[in-house]
Amino acid sequence: MIRYLLALLLFAAGIAIWAVHSGRIVVPPHWNPWAALDVAEPPNWLTRYKLDRTAADPALCSAALVGSTLKHTPAPDNDTGDGCGWEDAVRVDDARFTPAFTLTCGAALSLKMWERHALQPAAQTHFGQPVARVEHFGSYACRNVRGARGEGERRSQHASANAFDVAGFRLRDGRQISLVNHWEGEGPEAAFLRNVRDGACQFFKGTLGPDYNAAHRDHFHLDQGPYRICR
Repeated sequence: MIRYLLALLLFAAGIAIWAVHSGRIVVPPHWNPWAALDVAEPPNWLTRYKLDRTAADPALCSAALVGSTLKHTPAPDNDTGDGCGWEDAVRVDDARFTPAFTLTCGAALSLKMWERHALQPAAQTHFGQPVARVEHFGSYACRNVRGARGEGERRSQHASANAFDVAGFRLRDGRQISLVNHWEGEGPEAAFLRNVRDGACQFFKGTLGPDYNAAHRDHFHLDQGPYRICR
């Protein structure tokens, strides 16, 4: 009896999925896992799936990024032949993230989602004003994972322009908040930085900060690599 009910439920679920996917049942795009990702929409439990699906498809990713407010231009593929270079990347040239840098489309999409839905709301909550500029250490660097040495060692996500390092923030009134100076403590700056880190974990697969190790004491490492980690 239990097996029969389970089979019936699975069959019904399959029919419902097919109906939504085929368009026979219309649901709001916000709740349709196959609808295009809209960067402006508030995140929900489907956002992570939509973001991963979009990042994996160059055409979908490009369309989603064009529909956002992140200023960028496509970057020609660059294969250096030594495990470094990039493909399906963009050149981000946005006043909120100066100086300009190259980042894979998927990572750039996560960056914009994080800035819109985590960073700016956290700034409003703690300081009553937006972040005007994200201070950073850049993205692309042809190198191994920090601490890995020698030929054949694992390349960093930076080596494929799939990672971005954030050092701090400048608020609209000019106030500066940095990880190296404000991570420790109980004040609003420290609370803000922890909110920002936690928010990054929603949109990036890899988020590393001062709690991870000493090498990250002064920045957040944000990447769209194969491993999920939030530290």
